[in-house]
Order: sequence, then structure tokens, then C-alpha cells
Amino acid sequence: MQSLLRQIRKIFVARRTTAVLLPLAVVVILLSIFAALSVVTMSVLRAYVGGESHWSKAQKDAVFALQRYAVTGAEIDYQRFLKELEVPRGDSRARLEMNKPNGDDALIKDGFIAGGVAEDDIPGMVWMYRNFKHTYLFRNAISYWEQGDHYIQQLYDIGLRLRALEQSGQRGSPAALTTVAEMQAIDSILAPIEDGYARALGDASRQVKDMLLVALFASAILLLFACTWYSRRSYARSNRLQAQLRQSEERLSLGFEGSNAGLWDWDIIKGDVYYSPWINQQLGYSAAEISSSPTAFVGLIHPDDRAMAQEALRRHLVANTLYDVEFRLKTLSGEYRWCKSRAQAVRNADGIAVRMVGSLFDVTDRKLAEAKAFAEKELAEVTLASIADAVITTDNLGRISYCNKIAEQMLGLSRQDMLMQPFDSVCKIFDEKNHEHVPDFLEQVLSPETVSETTKDLYLLGVDGSNIPIDRSIAPIHSPDGNVIGIVIVLHDVSEVRRHAAQLSYQATHDELTGILNRREFERRLSELLARESSNEDYQEHAVMYLDLDRFKIINDTSGHAAGDELIRQVSHMLRQRLRDGDMVGRIGGDEFGVVLAHCSQVDAGRLAESLRQSVSDIRFSWGSRTFAIGVSIGLVVLNPGMVSLKEVMKAADAACYMAKEKGRNRIHVFSHDDEDLSVRHNEMEWVSRIKAALDQDRFCLYSQKIMSLHPDAAAEGEHVEILLRMLDENGKLIPPMSFIPAAERFDLMPQIDRWVIRKSFAALAALSREPGARIDTWAINLSGSSIGDDRLLDYVIEQQQESGIPFKLICFEITETAAIANLQKAVALIDRLHGLGCRFALDDFGVGMSSFNYLKHLPVDYVKIDGSFIKEIVNSATDRAMAESINQIAHVMGKQTIAEFVEDDAIIACLKNIGVDFVQGYGVGRPQPLPSRAFTSRHVAKMEAILAGGSRRSA
Repeated sequence: MQSLLRQIRKIFVARRTTAVLLPLAVVVILLSIFAALSVVTMSVLRAYVGGESHWSKAQKDAVFALQRYAVTGAEIDYQRFLKELEVPRGDSRARLEMNKPNGDDALIKDGFIAGGVAEDDIPGMVWMYRNFKHTYLFRNAISYWEQGDHYIQQLYDIGLRLRALEQSGQRGSPAALTTVAEMQAIDSILAPIEDGYARALGDASRQVKDMLLVALFASAILLLFACTWYSRRSYARSNRLQAQLRQSEERLSLGFEGSNAGLWDWDIIKGDVYYSPWINQQLGYSAAEISSSPTAFVGLIHPDDRAMAQEALRRHLVANTLYDVEFRLKTLSGEYRWCKSRAQAVRNADGIAVRMVGSLFDVTDRKLAEAKAFAEKELAEVTLASIADAVITTDNLGRISYCNKIAEQMLGLSRQDMLMQPFDSVCKIFDEKNHEHVPDFLEQVLSPETVSETTKDLYLLGVDGSNIPIDRSIAPIHSPDGNVIGIVIVLHDVSEVRRHAAQLSYQATHDELTGILNRREFERRLSELLARESSNEDYQEHAVMYLDLDRFKIINDTSGHAAGDELIRQVSHMLRQRLRDGDMVGRIGGDEFGVVLAHCSQVDAGRLAESLRQSVSDIRFSWGSRTFAIGVSIGLVVLNPGMVSLKEVMKAADAACYMAKEKGRNRIHVFSHDDEDLSVRHNEMEWVSRIKAALDQDRFCLYSQKIMSLHPDAAAEGEHVEILLRMLDENGKLIPPMSFIPAAERFDLMPQIDRWVIRKSFAALAALSREPGARIDTWAINLSGSSIGDDRLLDYVIEQQQESGIPFKLICFEITETAAIANLQKAVALIDRLHGLGCRFALDDFGVGMSSFNYLKHLPVDYVKIDGSFIKEIVNSATDRAMAESINQIAHVMGKQTIAEFVEDDAIIACLKNIGVDFVQGYGVGRPQPLPSRAFTSRHVAKMEAILAGGSRRSA
């Protein structure tokens, strides 16, 4: 029974201890988990960022090596290509294996190691990928990764094809050139994918970091609150126990006074013992059940206490020591209760004890309270010692009564040196803003009305003179009666937090590559300057420059992004050295910089702009064995009181910089509201919005113009027509192509227009081919120079052909001589691919370019269209006739047919037939006619028929 009671008591104590410790333990565990998760997560994200860096560098090096191999055919270049490409391919193998439900960890590890990933980082990367690849923080990066792997495989296939061509002796062949063009296209596609991947990882890293910081801070606050609460509760309980003890003593006094105490009287000579009724009641025994023999009472004492009680009795009887003992007595129910016994022996004349009278008190409650108070005190001290913050408590006089180990370390003093010392003499705390000593706050905190408060932006002066940034939290300790008996001060070291915050602030406002302001911060500061000056009656003169490096793309394309980055760093360093104190410089684009010259007149601004232009021109940038000369185009805007909008200022500076480039580059253009060149560009910009609106609202329309054959057997052939383009304005009025085509070409809208023409033309041809009696032989569609350089055009043409179902042999694409020469390599590749599908090609405006015949032999076209400038006066001009004859003869020698443009009358037709030209086109053959289409209403068709735009053709 006694053993069972002991077990029950142990369980009861354990449960109470658990109830006290569990909340604190949960908070500490959560804080530890968040801290560990923070370290692991940031480490894994760093590993992914590092892997992306290896991936990107290896891809660029692989392309460079393959380009060299295409030129040199050296085996070492090809092996280097395979070696560099193995990095992204290794990452790809690892990703594909991780996608499997039961992926092979060994294959994943081998893939990542091939990708340049440290072996220790691989488990964390695999864990994050498998568990978070579908989360919003990670899926964008994974998407970019998957896209990149797709093109890496294409790059690998291209390498195999180039090697096969090299081994078969076809280096430099059209097929090799086409393959190189495909490789360059894939390289240009991979650039934004790599940037997107790096940006997505950066975004994920920043968001994860922010979330973890918030979680850590919240956990720390929760732990601080729990500790403060437990400290207050412990002190309150201690005070209550002391009050209970005082009340117990009062009760005992009253009991003794009223003879209601447990008394016993032992006649040592006779051996009889008297026990008062109180003892019987406390122990639950009747008077008859407790024997008068002292040995029977001793038998009720707990075995663990029995020897101690007997020894105290012996010493008192023999040596007359104080008899005041506590022991546990067994009650009738089997429970043990703590009792306190005090007694005094009565001695005879010889000093021999003959009688002993004592009292017996039940002190079970007090013993339990003391044990509980001790446990809570130990718990509070252990908890405070385990906190990562410095915790200090003071009494109501401001003297330190407790400090944990962290406080000793932070203050550089031992606990013995701090105890009972005034807090203000030990902790020197200063305001971080004005560096003034924070006055003594204890008197204010000791007020009964004071609640907990936290003060930030402070620092602690260490014993070695160092400054430790801290956040200080203080809370009063109240007694049960509400009086303040002390203070709890918590000092949180925020050195790392503030350092990190300062770093984040810098990164948010400065360009990572150059260290100068980024675009957002540059525009924010410029906006503040404009806002100040708009409200300032005494307007100060300022200037803004927009700088755009010339020939930067050449360096980037030929030497790689690393070379471009180094050049950007050198230019930004030079700008900071040349500018005055107080001027602002920021990077607002890839190779574009913005400069604000504060309090600078137009003359001084022009002088400084010329100095910057000359300094950039003097740079001789060396990379490897090559040296590059660069320049800079500068747009200068002198601010006036009317310029209060950031958008207006930046638009003006951008326009001025554009004009500097238009006028030859490496020069300065000063913005002026009455600048005619800027006015022209403004008009073109207006056309841009109109063109975009027309595309969105489907307000373009197609015309067709007949091309007539001069061969006698032409009747057996089907129709040969050229598709022309017109635009309808908002009121349905027809707009000729030369009104909007220049703006579309300048602002890169021609690829969209060309795609519209291709889609509508294929659909119209499919509809016409289904009509009874339709005889269509050739359907000529114009392509712009921008579309020739568009690597995705081929896929779009194939897609439209598959949707319409028309055969490729009916399609003839027309490209101008100028566009073909400007994009010769890509033009040849495009012609070869579409030729292989069955399309034909015509070279338009032939003869107006330089070295036309030299380029003609490299272009595998089917038709040569003799430019109209040689045809209009061919009847009266022997020179024009000779030029036309020459072009016709050389084209025929090369196996190409000729088409003469701008044929206005029968005399020109007869002359061209005599020369031997194959086809003619112009008003003398047929004017442009609206092309019927489901997209056009009868109202539109009527308008088109009534208003024929000037000019016989439009190059779409």
C-alpha cells in the first residue's frame, strides 16, 4: 500500500511539472525548429542559386565552344562543348529523376555533382524540390528550369549535327550555317530563361527569408511573454506561500492557546504516553487504536524518517539538545502526512529525564508548498538561463537581484560583480539616433500604473568600448497586493538583425552589379527633387542626362555577358569619379544610365555631358585578346518650372538620347520642345498606338494585285497575285501603307503585322481554293526584315498551314534585297527551311542595294523582282533598259525567273517582253483590288473599292 501511494504521488508531481514545463518547452522547440529551418532553407536556396550560376555559365561556355568548333572544326572545341554542356545536362538528369515517385538517389546525386553542386548541398536540394516544387515560391523557378532543359537538349542535338557535318566535310555549308543560326537562336532564347530562373530563385529566397524572420520574431516574443508570465506567477506564488505560513503560525498559536493543539505527554519512568484528541483526529485513529506505548507511535513514522526522529530524541534525552523534528506519520487511510514535533524533557535533580512533553503539528501543506515553490524557482531560473536574451531582475530600489548567463556575457561582468549593484551603473544604454545616454527609467517603471513596454533603437556600451545594438523590454514585478517589488529587464541583441536590415535597404536601392542607384531609387529621388522644386518659389536650375552605351551589344554577343558586366562596372565607376558631389547617378537599364545634375545651368550641364562622353570614348576595354572601343549617346534635359512630372522628364531625356543615336551615336542631344526631329519621332509614336489599336480591333485589310506572265503558254497557268496591306482608321477610312509602315518598322511592330497578314492570307487562300473554277498558282506574301530575323516565324508559318490546309507550293514569300542583306545568314536559313517544305521566294526591290549581284548568288530565291526605278522610264532611258537587261540575264543564268514592277502601260510591257522578262506587275497590268474575306463587312469592301491607296504595292 505504501509503495502504491508513493507511485501515485510521483505521478501527481510529474503531471504538475509537465503542466508547467510543457508550454515553455513547446515554444523553445518551435523557436529551435524555426531557426534550424531558416538555416537549412537559406542554405538550400543558396545552393540552387549557385547551381543556376554554374548552369548559366556552362551553357554560355558550351555555345562559345560550339561556335568555335563550327569555325575551326577542332576536336578540342567539340570536347569542350560536351564538357560544358554536361553541367546543365547533369542538372536535367537529376531533375527528371527527382520527378519520379521512387527516383534513384544515386542518379540524382551523380546528376547534381555533374552540374557543379556541392555534395553536401544535394540532400537539401532534393528535399526542397520534392516537397515544394508545386508551391508558389518555387514553381516559377522549376518552370524556367524545365524550359531551359528543353533547349539544352536541342543545343546538344545541334552539336551532334554540326559534328556530323564536320566529319562529312560540310563545314561552312548552308546546312552548317543553318545549324549555327539555330544554335544562336537557342542561345538568345536561353538568356531570358536564365534571367527568369535567377530572378525566381531570388524572389523565393527573399520571400522565404521574410517569412522565417517573422516566424522567428513571433516565436521569440511568445517565449519572452511566457517567461515573463511564469516569472510573475512564481513570485506571486512565493508571496502567497509566505502569507500562508504566517497564517499557519497564527493558527498554531491560537491552537496552543486554546489547548486545541496536538499534544503528547510521555512518562518516561512508567512508559505511558498521552495523546490529545487532536492527534487522533488528524491521524484518523480512535483513542483506543493508538497504543499508549511510545514504540507503537514510532511504528507510525515513515521508515525513511524513523531513524532521524529516534536520533533527535536520543540526543535531546542524553545531551539536552533542542528537540524539533519533522517526519511523516501514517494515517488510518494509509496516507502519510508531514508532522512537526517540538518537545522538552523534564529532568530530576540529577539531570535525568523523567518526563517529556511536546506538541505535534500537521505541516503537510507547508511541506508541499515549499517543495512546489522550490520547483517553480528552479524552473524559472533554468528557463531564464536558457533564453537567448539577457534577462536581469531588480528589486524595488533598482538593484540587480538576478541575471542569466547571457547577461553576464553581454555586459562582460560576472554575476557576483552585478548582484545588488544599481542597474544604471552596470548597464550603460544610449539612444542610437542622438547617442545620448538614456536616463534612469526605474523610477517611472516602479510606478504601480506602469505596464510592460519595449524600447528600440538603443545600444549598450560594452566594457571594451564596443557598441551593441539592442532592443530593451521592461516589465514591473508586482506583489499579490499590487505593489511593485521589482523589475524584469530583457536586453535583446539585434546586431545581426540591424546589419541585415541595413544590407537589405542598400540592396533595395542600389544596383547589384555596379553599386550605384537602381532605377527605382533613382526615379524616387528625382521625383522628390521635382516635388521640392514645384513648391519652391525660387526655382533652382537642374539637369537630367540619359546615357546609352554604343556598341555594347557587340561586346556582349562576341565576348559574353561577363565581359558586358565588367564594362558596365568600369563605366559606372568612371561616372562616379567624374560627377560632382551631390549629383546622382543610377543604372536604369542594361546599358543605360541616368544622371541628375543638381543646381547646374545648361552651359555647365553641356560641358559636363561632353566630359562624360569623352571619358567613355577614351575607354579601351580589353577582354581576353581583344580590345573594344565604345561610345555613348547622351540625351540632356534642362529642367524648367513647367517640368514637375517624373514621367515627362524621363520621356524627354529618353527622346533626346534616341535622337543622339539617330544622328550618328556618340554624341549629345539637348532636349527642346520645338525640336523638329523630336516632333517627327513623336508623330511616329502616335502611329505606334494607332497600329496597336488596329491590330487589337482587326482593322487591317488585304488587297491583291495581279502579276502577269509574258510567256506564250501563260494561259495554262493559274493566277499569280501579290497580297498587299492597307489599314482602316477609326472611321473606316483607308490608310495607305507608307503612312504607317515606317513607324511599324522603327518600333518593331512589323513581326505582329506580318503574322496578321500570314494568318489572314492563308485563311483567304483556303476559302478561295474551295470555290468552283479557282485557278491559283502563286500567292505572294511580303515579309519584313524583322520577321526574317524572328526565329519563331517558321513555326508560326507551319502552324497556319496546318490550320488552313493549303499546300505550301502555292505560297511565295517576298523579301526585300535590303532586308535579306541585313540578315543574310538568317535569311538563307529561313529560305532553305521553307524551300524544303515547298514554298518559293522572291527577292524584291532588286538592284537598289550595293553589291546586289554579289549577294544574289548566296540567296536561293526563285524570283528576282526588278526594282521599279529601272522600269518606269525604261522606254526612254537606255541606261534603265541596260540595267534591266543585265539583271534579267544574270537572274536567268542563275536559274531564277524575273518580275518587273511599276509597269504602267503597253509600251513598257512590249519592251520588257522583248528583253525576256518573265512576269510584269503594275497599273498597266491591274490595279490592287480588295481581297474578299469573312473578316470584312460589305461596308468595308465598298469603301476599299471606292478609295484605292496611292502606290502599287506594300511590303508587308
